[in-house]
Amino acid sequence: MDMLEVRGKSKKNVTACILLTPDVKSAINVLVETRSSSLVSVPRDNPYLFSRLNALTPLSGSRAMHELVRECPGLQRPERITTTLLRKYIATVSQVIIP
Repeated sequence: MDMLEVRGKSKKNVTACILLTPDVKSAINVLVETRSSSLVSVPRDNPYLFSRLNALTPLSGSRAMHELVRECPGLQRPERITTTLLRKYIATVSQVIIP
């Protein structure tokens, strides 16, 4: 396994460590190798792995999730679907599944 250290989005200079399995590392390498192809055309000076086309700013996962939730008309409580609550739910379920 490899460890990747990433900077948090807050201004507190907090870093997080992510463990990468070999299959995830190879998938990330494919993303990096194809980002400059004519099909993708991510600018070379864009430092973000999950970057936006024609922009040098990062992709906001919480904003993307919020937009997707708005596109689901049948939800009874759409305000409850947030990245924070999803993270907490995944942590809880992981503790139940993995003893």
